[in-house]
Amino acid sequence: MSKRTSSLLLTSLLLLSLLLAACAPAAGPVDAGEQSSLSQDADDNIPVVTYTYARVPQPDQQMVEDALNDIIIPEIGVKLKLEPIDPGVYNDKMQLRLASGEACDIIFTAPWINSYANNVANGVLYSLDELLPQYAPGLWNSMPETTWEAARVQGHIYGVINQQIFPKPWGVHVRTDLLQKYNFSLDDVAQWEDMEPFLAAVAEGEGITPVLGDNLWRSQYWGYDPLDDGIAAIGMAAADTTLTVVNFLETDEFKKAAEITKRWYDNGWLPLETLPRDESQAMFRAGQFAMGYHVEKPGNDVESKNAYGWDFTIKNLTDPLIIDTAGTTATLNAICASSPHPEAAMQILELFNTNAQVYNTLARGVEGVHWVWEDEANKVMRFPDGVTADTSTYNPNGDWMFGNQFNAYYRDPAQVGAWEATKLMNDTAFPSEALGFVVDRTPIETEVAQVTAVWKEQVEPIMNGWVAWDDAAPDAMAKLEEAGINRIIDEVESQLQAWKASKE
Repeated sequence: MSKRTSSLLLTSLLLLSLLLAACAPAAGPVDAGEQSSLSQDADDNIPVVTYTYARVPQPDQQMVEDALNDIIIPEIGVKLKLEPIDPGVYNDKMQLRLASGEACDIIFTAPWINSYANNVANGVLYSLDELLPQYAPGLWNSMPETTWEAARVQGHIYGVINQQIFPKPWGVHVRTDLLQKYNFSLDDVAQWEDMEPFLAAVAEGEGITPVLGDNLWRSQYWGYDPLDDGIAAIGMAAADTTLTVVNFLETDEFKKAAEITKRWYDNGWLPLETLPRDESQAMFRAGQFAMGYHVEKPGNDVESKNAYGWDFTIKNLTDPLIIDTAGTTATLNAICASSPHPEAAMQILELFNTNAQVYNTLARGVEGVHWVWEDEANKVMRFPDGVTADTSTYNPNGDWMFGNQFNAYYRDPAQVGAWEATKLMNDTAFPSEALGFVVDRTPIETEVAQVTAVWKEQVEPIMNGWVAWDDAAPDAMAKLEEAGINRIIDEVESQLQAWKASKE
Protein backbone atom coordinates (compact mmCIF):
# COMPACT_ATOMS: atom_id res chain seq x y z
CA MET A 1 0.00 0.00 0.00
CA SER A 2 1.40 3.38 -1.00
CA LYS A 3 1.86 6.16 1.54
CA ARG A 4 -0.75 8.23 -0.35
CA THR A 5 -3.30 5.37 -0.24
CA SER A 6 -2.59 4.75 3.42
CA SER A 7 -3.05 8.42 4.24
CA LEU A 8 -6.35 8.59 2.38
CA LEU A 9 -7.59 5.48 4.19
CA LEU A 10 -6.72 6.89 7.61
CA THR A 11 -8.43 10.18 6.75
CA SER A 12 -11.55 8.33 5.60
CA LEU A 13 -11.66 6.25 8.80
CA LEU A 14 -11.30 9.40 10.93
CA LEU A 15 -14.15 11.15 9.10
CA LEU A 16 -16.30 8.03 9.42
CA SER A 17 -15.72 7.85 13.19
CA LEU A 18 -16.63 11.52 13.62
CA LEU A 19 -19.78 11.05 11.56
CA LEU A 20 -20.83 8.04 13.62
CA ALA A 21 -20.24 9.96 16.86
CA ALA A 22 -22.36 12.86 15.61
CA CYS A 23 -25.21 10.54 14.65
CA ALA A 24 -25.18 8.56 17.91
CA PRO A 25 -28.38 8.89 19.98
CA ALA A 26 -28.39 11.38 22.88
CA ALA A 27 -27.95 10.06 26.38
CA GLY A 28 -31.19 9.04 28.06
CA PRO A 29 -32.70 10.42 31.27
CA VAL A 30 -30.80 10.22 34.52
CA ASP A 31 -31.63 7.21 36.70
CA ALA A 32 -30.75 6.82 40.35
CA GLY A 33 -27.53 5.10 39.35
CA GLU A 34 -27.12 6.43 35.83
CA GLN A 35 -26.33 10.03 34.96
CA SER A 36 -26.89 11.73 31.63
CA SER A 37 -24.03 13.47 29.87
CA LEU A 38 -26.37 16.39 29.17
CA SER A 39 -26.47 19.42 31.47
CA GLN A 40 -23.61 18.20 33.62
CA ASP A 41 -21.27 20.17 35.79
CA ALA A 42 -17.86 20.11 34.11
CA ASP A 43 -15.94 19.98 37.38
CA ASP A 44 -17.99 17.43 39.30
CA ASN A 45 -19.33 15.42 36.36
CA ILE A 46 -22.80 15.37 37.89
CA PRO A 47 -26.12 16.38 36.32
CA VAL A 48 -27.38 19.91 36.85
CA VAL A 49 -31.10 20.47 37.36
CA THR A 50 -32.34 24.02 36.80
CA TYR A 51 -35.29 25.40 38.77
CA THR A 52 -37.00 28.30 36.96
CA TYR A 53 -39.57 30.29 38.96
CA ALA A 54 -41.27 33.70 39.19
CA ARG A 55 -39.34 35.68 41.81
CA VAL A 56 -37.11 38.73 41.78
CA PRO A 57 -33.43 37.59 41.81
CA GLN A 58 -31.91 38.07 45.27
CA PRO A 59 -28.48 39.59 46.08
CA ASP A 60 -27.37 36.47 47.97
CA GLN A 61 -28.82 33.98 45.49
CA GLN A 62 -25.45 32.32 44.79
CA MET A 63 -24.74 31.90 48.50
CA VAL A 64 -28.10 30.18 48.96
CA GLU A 65 -27.59 28.02 45.87
CA ASP A 66 -24.20 26.88 47.22
CA ALA A 67 -25.75 26.10 50.61
CA LEU A 68 -28.49 24.06 48.94
CA ASN A 69 -25.98 22.06 46.95
CA ASP A 70 -24.00 21.32 50.11
CA ILE A 71 -27.12 19.37 51.15
CA ILE A 72 -28.41 18.09 47.81
CA ILE A 73 -25.24 16.77 46.14
CA PRO A 74 -24.29 14.35 48.96
CA GLU A 75 -27.94 13.29 49.23
CA ILE A 76 -28.79 12.44 45.60
CA GLY A 77 -25.74 13.25 43.45
CA VAL A 78 -27.50 16.07 41.58
CA LYS A 79 -26.64 19.78 41.44
CA LEU A 80 -29.34 22.46 41.61
CA LYS A 81 -29.19 25.68 39.62
CA LEU A 82 -31.61 28.45 40.67
CA GLU A 83 -33.08 30.57 37.89
CA PRO A 84 -35.49 33.19 39.25
CA ILE A 85 -37.19 35.43 36.67
CA ASP A 86 -38.94 38.69 37.58
CA PRO A 87 -42.68 37.94 37.92
CA GLY A 88 -43.53 40.83 35.57
CA VAL A 89 -41.92 39.06 32.61
CA TYR A 90 -42.00 35.43 33.78
CA ASN A 91 -45.10 34.39 31.87
CA ASP A 92 -43.96 35.78 28.51
CA LYS A 93 -40.42 34.44 28.85
CA MET A 94 -41.56 30.97 29.82
CA GLN A 95 -44.16 30.73 27.07
CA LEU A 96 -41.55 31.69 24.45
CA ARG A 97 -39.03 29.25 25.88
CA LEU A 98 -41.48 26.37 26.01
CA ALA A 99 -42.80 27.07 22.52
CA SER A 100 -39.26 26.98 21.13
CA GLY A 101 -38.56 23.56 22.64
CA GLU A 102 -35.60 24.86 24.63
CA ALA A 103 -34.47 22.37 27.26
CA CYS A 104 -35.56 23.10 30.83
CA ASP A 105 -36.00 21.08 34.00
CA ILE A 106 -38.26 22.19 36.88
CA ILE A 107 -40.55 25.16 36.24
CA PHE A 108 -43.20 26.96 38.26
CA THR A 109 -46.64 26.77 36.68
CA ALA A 110 -50.14 27.75 37.83
CA PRO A 111 -53.61 28.55 36.48
CA TRP A 112 -52.77 32.27 36.61
CA ILE A 113 -49.17 32.39 35.30
CA ASN A 114 -47.30 30.12 32.88
CA SER A 115 -50.66 28.38 32.56
CA TYR A 116 -50.68 24.76 33.72
CA ALA A 117 -53.68 23.90 31.52
CA ASN A 118 -52.13 25.49 28.44
CA ASN A 119 -48.77 23.85 29.08
CA VAL A 120 -50.41 20.43 29.34
CA ALA A 121 -52.44 21.06 26.19
CA ASN A 122 -49.28 22.11 24.35
CA GLY A 123 -47.46 18.94 25.38
CA VAL A 124 -44.55 20.76 27.03
CA LEU A 125 -44.77 19.05 30.45
CA TYR A 126 -43.51 15.58 31.41
CA SER A 127 -46.03 13.04 32.73
CA LEU A 128 -45.21 12.34 36.37
CA ASP A 129 -47.38 9.25 36.94
CA GLU A 130 -44.44 6.83 37.09
CA LEU A 131 -41.84 9.27 38.41
CA LEU A 132 -43.75 10.34 41.52
CA PRO A 133 -44.06 6.99 43.36
CA GLN A 134 -40.61 5.80 42.24
CA TYR A 135 -38.44 8.88 42.74
CA ALA A 136 -40.54 10.93 45.19
CA PRO A 137 -42.33 8.43 47.45
CA GLY A 138 -42.45 10.80 50.41
CA LEU A 139 -44.05 13.51 48.32
CA TRP A 140 -46.45 11.05 46.69
CA ASN A 141 -47.66 9.70 50.04
CA SER A 142 -48.00 13.14 51.66
CA MET A 143 -51.38 13.85 50.06
CA PRO A 144 -54.53 11.74 49.59
CA GLU A 145 -55.44 10.48 46.12
CA THR A 146 -58.37 12.92 45.92
CA THR A 147 -55.91 15.80 46.17
CA TRP A 148 -53.64 14.43 43.42
CA GLU A 149 -56.73 14.12 41.21
CA ALA A 150 -56.82 17.91 40.98
CA ALA A 151 -53.55 17.89 39.03
CA ARG A 152 -54.59 15.05 36.73
CA VAL A 153 -55.40 16.11 33.16
CA GLN A 154 -56.70 13.58 30.64
CA GLY A 155 -55.64 10.77 32.93
CA HIS A 156 -52.14 12.00 33.76
CA ILE A 157 -50.45 14.11 36.45
CA TYR A 158 -48.17 16.81 35.02
CA GLY A 159 -47.52 19.00 38.05
CA VAL A 160 -46.50 18.66 41.70
CA ILE A 161 -49.02 20.38 43.96
CA ASN A 162 -47.43 22.75 46.47
CA GLN A 163 -49.10 21.99 49.78
CA GLN A 164 -50.58 25.04 51.45
CA ILE A 165 -54.18 26.07 52.12
CA PHE A 166 -56.32 24.33 49.44
CA PRO A 167 -59.89 25.28 50.36
CA LYS A 168 -60.75 28.96 50.69
CA PRO A 169 -62.08 29.76 54.16
CA TRP A 170 -63.39 33.21 53.26
CA GLY A 171 -64.06 35.19 56.40
CA VAL A 172 -63.07 38.31 58.31
CA HIS A 173 -60.05 39.68 60.15
CA VAL A 174 -61.09 42.43 62.56
CA ARG A 175 -59.07 44.80 64.73
CA THR A 176 -59.23 43.35 68.23
CA ASP A 177 -59.08 46.76 69.92
CA LEU A 178 -62.25 47.89 68.13
CA LEU A 179 -64.07 44.64 68.87
CA GLN A 180 -63.37 45.28 72.54
CA LYS A 181 -64.21 48.98 72.37
CA TYR A 182 -67.63 48.32 70.83
CA ASN A 183 -68.26 45.17 72.87
CA PHE A 184 -68.69 43.01 69.79
CA SER A 185 -67.81 39.31 69.55
CA LEU A 186 -67.24 37.19 66.45
CA ASP A 187 -68.55 34.10 68.24
CA ASP A 188 -72.06 34.61 66.88
CA VAL A 189 -70.97 35.79 63.41
CA ALA A 190 -71.81 33.20 60.74
CA GLN A 191 -72.23 35.28 57.57
CA TRP A 192 -71.26 38.64 56.09
CA GLU A 193 -74.46 40.36 57.24
CA ASP A 194 -73.79 39.54 60.89
CA MET A 195 -70.97 42.09 60.87
CA GLU A 196 -73.29 45.01 60.05
CA PRO A 197 -74.03 46.18 63.63
CA PHE A 198 -70.30 46.41 64.27
CA LEU A 199 -69.64 48.25 61.00
CA ALA A 200 -72.39 50.78 61.75
CA ALA A 201 -70.97 51.42 65.24
CA VAL A 202 -67.43 51.88 63.95
CA ALA A 203 -68.48 54.19 61.12
CA GLU A 204 -70.33 56.42 63.56
CA GLY A 205 -67.93 56.22 66.48
CA GLU A 206 -64.58 56.35 64.65
CA GLY A 207 -65.52 58.37 61.58
CA ILE A 208 -63.66 55.94 59.30
CA THR A 209 -64.51 53.62 56.43
CA PRO A 210 -64.84 50.34 58.34
CA VAL A 211 -64.03 47.76 55.64
CA LEU A 212 -61.05 47.34 53.36
CA GLY A 213 -62.44 45.41 50.41
CA ASP A 214 -64.28 45.65 47.12
CA ASN A 215 -67.11 43.11 46.93
CA LEU A 216 -68.58 40.13 48.75
CA TRP A 217 -68.79 37.71 45.82
CA ARG A 218 -66.42 34.89 46.67
CA SER A 219 -67.68 31.82 44.84
CA GLN A 220 -66.61 29.19 47.39
CA TYR A 221 -68.28 31.16 50.22
CA TRP A 222 -71.53 30.87 48.28
CA GLY A 223 -71.06 27.13 47.58
CA TYR A 224 -69.69 27.27 44.04
CA ASP A 225 -66.71 25.75 42.29
CA PRO A 226 -65.35 28.37 39.84
CA LEU A 227 -64.00 25.59 37.53
CA ASP A 228 -61.50 27.99 35.96
CA ASP A 229 -60.24 31.09 37.77
CA GLY A 230 -59.50 32.64 34.38
CA ILE A 231 -63.19 32.60 33.38
CA ALA A 232 -64.84 34.68 36.09
CA ALA A 233 -68.36 34.45 34.68
CA ILE A 234 -69.06 30.72 35.09
CA GLY A 235 -68.95 27.88 37.58
CA MET A 236 -71.08 25.16 39.12
CA ALA A 237 -72.52 24.35 42.52
CA ALA A 238 -69.81 22.26 44.19
CA ALA A 239 -72.33 19.63 45.35
CA ASP A 240 -74.15 19.36 42.01
CA THR A 241 -73.86 15.77 40.81
CA THR A 242 -75.33 16.74 37.43
CA LEU A 243 -72.31 19.01 36.76
CA THR A 244 -74.48 21.82 35.44
CA VAL A 245 -72.52 24.93 34.47
CA VAL A 246 -74.11 28.29 35.28
CA ASN A 247 -73.68 31.96 34.47
CA PHE A 248 -72.88 33.40 37.90
CA LEU A 249 -74.69 36.66 37.14
CA GLU A 250 -77.96 34.73 36.85
CA THR A 251 -77.68 32.97 40.23
CA ASP A 252 -79.57 33.98 43.38
CA GLU A 253 -76.31 33.87 45.33
CA PHE A 254 -74.56 36.37 43.07
CA LYS A 255 -77.55 38.72 43.31
CA LYS A 256 -77.53 38.48 47.12
CA ALA A 257 -73.79 39.17 47.27
CA ALA A 258 -74.22 42.20 45.02
CA GLU A 259 -77.09 43.53 47.14
CA ILE A 260 -75.13 43.21 50.40
CA THR A 261 -72.12 44.87 48.80
CA LYS A 262 -74.28 47.75 47.53
CA ARG A 263 -75.74 48.26 50.98
CA TRP A 264 -72.26 48.41 52.48
CA TYR A 265 -71.10 50.77 49.74
CA ASP A 266 -74.11 53.07 50.12
CA ASN A 267 -73.60 53.16 53.89
CA GLY A 268 -70.01 54.30 53.43
CA TRP A 269 -68.60 51.06 54.83
CA LEU A 270 -66.49 50.31 51.72
CA PRO A 271 -63.96 52.52 49.90
CA LEU A 272 -65.34 54.58 47.02
CA GLU A 273 -62.92 52.88 44.63
CA THR A 274 -60.58 49.90 44.52
CA LEU A 275 -57.34 50.92 46.20
CA PRO A 276 -53.79 49.95 45.19
CA ARG A 277 -52.28 47.42 47.59
CA ASP A 278 -49.53 49.68 48.92
CA GLU A 279 -51.95 52.54 49.52
CA SER A 280 -54.55 50.40 51.26
CA GLN A 281 -51.91 48.78 53.47
CA ALA A 282 -50.61 52.19 54.54
CA MET A 283 -54.16 53.38 55.28
CA PHE A 284 -54.90 50.29 57.38
CA ARG A 285 -51.68 50.83 59.33
CA ALA A 286 -52.78 54.43 59.93
CA GLY A 287 -56.03 53.23 61.49
CA GLN A 288 -58.36 54.11 58.62
CA PHE A 289 -59.99 50.65 58.45
CA ALA A 290 -61.42 48.32 61.06
CA MET A 291 -61.83 45.09 59.13
CA GLY A 292 -60.77 43.18 56.06
CA TYR A 293 -61.93 39.90 54.58
CA HIS A 294 -59.83 37.23 52.99
CA VAL A 295 -58.95 33.54 53.19
CA GLU A 296 -58.82 33.33 56.98
CA LYS A 297 -56.52 30.33 57.26
CA PRO A 298 -54.98 29.34 60.61
CA GLY A 299 -52.38 31.91 61.57
CA ASN A 300 -53.82 34.65 59.38
CA ASP A 301 -54.27 36.84 62.45
CA VAL A 302 -50.47 36.94 62.75
CA GLU A 303 -49.99 37.54 59.03
CA SER A 304 -52.54 40.37 59.15
CA LYS A 305 -50.75 41.93 62.12
CA ASN A 306 -47.45 41.78 60.24
CA ALA A 307 -49.09 43.46 57.24
CA TYR A 308 -51.12 46.13 59.04
CA GLY A 309 -49.63 46.54 62.51
CA TRP A 310 -52.75 45.84 64.60
CA ASP A 311 -53.80 42.83 66.67
CA PHE A 312 -56.55 40.95 64.83
CA THR A 313 -59.29 38.46 65.59
CA ILE A 314 -60.22 36.22 62.65
CA LYS A 315 -63.26 34.11 61.79
CA ASN A 316 -63.87 31.73 58.89
CA LEU A 317 -67.41 32.17 57.52
CA THR A 318 -67.33 29.57 54.74
CA ASP A 319 -69.28 26.42 55.54
CA PRO A 320 -68.71 23.86 54.25
CA LEU A 321 -65.15 24.39 53.13
CA ILE A 322 -64.82 23.33 49.50
CA ILE A 323 -61.78 21.79 47.92
CA ASP A 324 -61.77 22.40 44.17
CA THR A 325 -59.31 22.10 41.32
CA ALA A 326 -58.51 25.81 41.17
CA GLY A 327 -57.67 26.02 44.87
CA THR A 328 -55.65 22.81 44.93
CA THR A 329 -53.62 23.61 41.83
CA ALA A 330 -53.12 27.30 42.61
CA THR A 331 -49.35 26.74 42.55
CA LEU A 332 -47.40 23.82 41.09
CA ASN A 333 -43.93 22.81 40.04
CA ALA A 334 -43.63 20.74 36.88
CA ILE A 335 -40.92 19.05 34.84
CA CYS A 336 -40.41 20.09 31.23
CA ALA A 337 -40.96 17.48 28.54
CA SER A 338 -37.62 18.69 27.18
CA SER A 339 -35.73 17.93 30.40
CA PRO A 340 -32.67 15.75 29.70
CA HIS A 341 -32.99 14.13 33.14
CA PRO A 342 -36.55 14.06 34.51
CA GLU A 343 -35.71 11.44 37.16
CA ALA A 344 -33.12 13.71 38.73
CA ALA A 345 -35.57 16.63 38.58
CA MET A 346 -38.14 14.48 40.38
CA GLN A 347 -35.59 13.70 43.09
CA ILE A 348 -35.05 17.43 43.56
CA LEU A 349 -38.81 17.94 43.93
CA GLU A 350 -38.86 15.18 46.54
CA LEU A 351 -36.36 17.19 48.59
CA PHE A 352 -38.27 20.46 48.07
CA ASN A 353 -41.32 18.79 49.59
CA THR A 354 -39.95 16.43 52.25
CA ASN A 355 -36.64 17.88 53.44
CA ALA A 356 -37.28 20.81 55.78
CA GLN A 357 -33.68 22.00 55.63
CA VAL A 358 -33.71 22.15 51.83
CA TYR A 359 -37.11 23.83 51.72
CA ASN A 360 -36.29 26.48 54.31
CA THR A 361 -32.91 27.25 52.81
CA LEU A 362 -34.62 27.84 49.46
CA ALA A 363 -37.45 29.85 51.03
CA ARG A 364 -35.63 31.72 53.81
CA GLY A 365 -31.91 31.57 53.09
CA VAL A 366 -28.87 30.56 55.15
CA GLU A 367 -29.14 30.18 58.91
CA GLY A 368 -27.10 32.79 60.75
CA VAL A 369 -27.00 35.07 57.71
CA HIS A 370 -30.59 35.53 56.58
CA TRP A 371 -32.40 34.15 59.63
CA VAL A 372 -31.77 32.93 63.18
CA TRP A 373 -33.72 30.79 65.61
CA GLU A 374 -36.17 32.48 67.93
CA ASP A 375 -37.38 29.17 69.38
CA GLU A 376 -35.72 26.18 67.73
CA ALA A 377 -37.78 23.63 69.68
CA ASN A 378 -40.98 24.99 68.13
CA LYS A 379 -39.32 25.81 64.78
CA VAL A 380 -39.80 29.57 65.12
CA MET A 381 -37.28 31.75 63.25
CA ARG A 382 -36.74 35.48 62.84
CA PHE A 383 -34.53 37.90 60.97
CA PRO A 384 -31.09 38.51 62.53
CA ASP A 385 -30.70 41.61 64.69
CA GLY A 386 -30.64 44.73 62.54
CA VAL A 387 -32.18 42.96 59.54
CA THR A 388 -35.76 43.40 58.34
CA ALA A 389 -37.81 41.97 55.49
CA ASP A 390 -36.94 45.07 53.48
CA THR A 391 -33.19 45.00 54.15
CA SER A 392 -32.56 41.26 53.98
CA THR A 393 -30.28 40.17 51.15
CA TYR A 394 -32.32 37.00 50.67
CA ASN A 395 -36.08 37.23 51.18
CA PRO A 396 -37.84 35.99 48.01
CA ASN A 397 -41.18 35.70 49.84
CA GLY A 398 -42.13 32.65 47.81
CA ASP A 399 -42.76 29.95 50.42
CA TRP A 400 -46.00 29.02 48.69
CA MET A 401 -44.32 28.31 45.32
CA PHE A 402 -41.27 26.33 46.40
CA GLY A 403 -42.83 23.17 47.84
CA ASN A 404 -44.64 21.90 50.92
CA GLN A 405 -45.33 25.00 53.02
CA PHE A 406 -46.07 22.82 56.02
CA ASN A 407 -42.31 22.32 56.31
CA ALA A 408 -41.78 26.07 56.71
CA TYR A 409 -40.36 27.41 59.95
CA TYR A 410 -42.76 29.76 61.68
CA ARG A 411 -42.07 33.49 61.60
CA ASP A 412 -43.95 34.23 64.83
CA PRO A 413 -44.50 32.20 68.03
CA ALA A 414 -48.24 32.83 67.71
CA GLN A 415 -48.27 30.78 64.49
CA VAL A 416 -47.11 27.56 66.12
CA GLY A 417 -49.60 24.80 65.24
CA ALA A 418 -51.01 26.63 62.20
CA TRP A 419 -49.59 24.15 59.70
CA GLU A 420 -51.22 21.16 61.38
CA ALA A 421 -54.54 23.00 61.52
CA THR A 422 -54.26 24.00 57.87
CA LYS A 423 -53.47 20.46 56.74
CA LEU A 424 -56.52 19.25 58.65
CA MET A 425 -58.60 21.76 56.66
CA ASN A 426 -57.16 20.39 53.43
CA ASP A 427 -57.81 16.77 54.32
CA THR A 428 -61.37 17.28 55.60
CA ALA A 429 -62.80 19.86 53.16
CA PHE A 430 -65.79 18.88 51.02
CA PRO A 431 -64.52 17.75 47.59
CA SER A 432 -66.28 19.44 44.71
CA GLU A 433 -68.02 17.10 42.30
CA ALA A 434 -65.69 18.58 39.66
CA LEU A 435 -62.47 18.08 41.64
CA GLY A 436 -59.78 17.16 39.12
CA PHE A 437 -61.52 18.67 36.09
CA VAL A 438 -59.53 21.21 34.07
CA VAL A 439 -61.15 23.39 31.40
CA ASP A 440 -59.62 23.19 27.92
CA ARG A 441 -60.06 26.77 26.71
CA THR A 442 -58.80 26.06 23.19
CA PRO A 443 -62.24 25.78 21.49
CA ILE A 444 -63.56 28.91 23.26
CA GLU A 445 -60.57 31.26 23.37
CA THR A 446 -62.37 34.00 21.42
CA GLU A 447 -65.50 33.81 23.56
CA VAL A 448 -63.48 33.79 26.79
CA ALA A 449 -61.70 36.99 25.77
CA GLN A 450 -64.97 38.68 24.80
CA VAL A 451 -66.85 37.59 27.93
CA THR A 452 -63.95 38.62 30.16
CA ALA A 453 -64.03 42.13 28.67
CA VAL A 454 -67.80 42.43 29.19
CA TRP A 455 -67.53 41.07 32.72
CA LYS A 456 -64.99 43.71 33.64
CA GLU A 457 -66.96 46.55 32.07
CA GLN A 458 -70.55 45.57 32.83
CA VAL A 459 -70.55 43.16 35.78
CA GLU A 460 -67.77 44.34 38.08
CA PRO A 461 -69.62 47.62 38.80
CA ILE A 462 -72.60 45.52 39.93
CA MET A 463 -70.33 43.26 41.98
CA ASN A 464 -68.67 46.23 43.67
CA GLY A 465 -71.94 47.89 44.63
CA TRP A 466 -71.47 50.89 42.35
CA VAL A 467 -74.76 50.20 40.56
CA ALA A 468 -77.84 48.26 41.65
CA TRP A 469 -78.28 44.68 40.44
CA ASP A 470 -81.89 45.33 39.37
CA ASP A 471 -80.86 48.35 37.30
CA ALA A 472 -77.80 46.94 35.55
CA ALA A 473 -78.04 43.14 35.48
CA PRO A 474 -80.50 42.76 32.55
CA ASP A 475 -78.29 44.76 30.20
CA ALA A 476 -75.15 42.99 31.44
CA MET A 477 -76.78 39.60 30.82
CA ALA A 478 -77.61 40.60 27.26
CA LYS A 479 -74.06 41.78 26.67
CA LEU A 480 -72.65 38.53 28.05
CA GLU A 481 -74.87 36.53 25.71
CA GLU A 482 -73.70 38.61 22.76
CA ALA A 483 -70.10 37.98 23.81
CA GLY A 484 -70.66 34.21 23.76
CA ILE A 485 -71.20 33.10 27.35
CA ASN A 486 -73.69 30.42 26.32
CA ARG A 487 -71.11 28.97 23.94
CA ILE A 488 -68.65 28.81 26.87
CA ILE A 489 -71.23 27.17 29.14
CA ASP A 490 -72.14 24.54 26.52
CA GLU A 491 -68.49 23.72 25.78
CA VAL A 492 -67.42 23.49 29.43
CA GLU A 493 -70.44 21.41 30.33
CA SER A 494 -69.68 19.08 27.42
CA GLN A 495 -66.10 18.72 28.64
CA LEU A 496 -67.36 18.06 32.18
CA GLN A 497 -69.67 15.28 31.02
CA ALA A 498 -66.88 13.68 28.97
CA TRP A 499 -64.56 13.93 31.98
CA LYS A 500 -67.19 12.29 34.21
CA ALA A 501 -67.76 9.50 31.71
CA SER A 502 -64.02 8.81 31.49
CA LYS A 503 -63.94 8.17 35.24
CA GLU A 504 -66.80 5.65 35.26
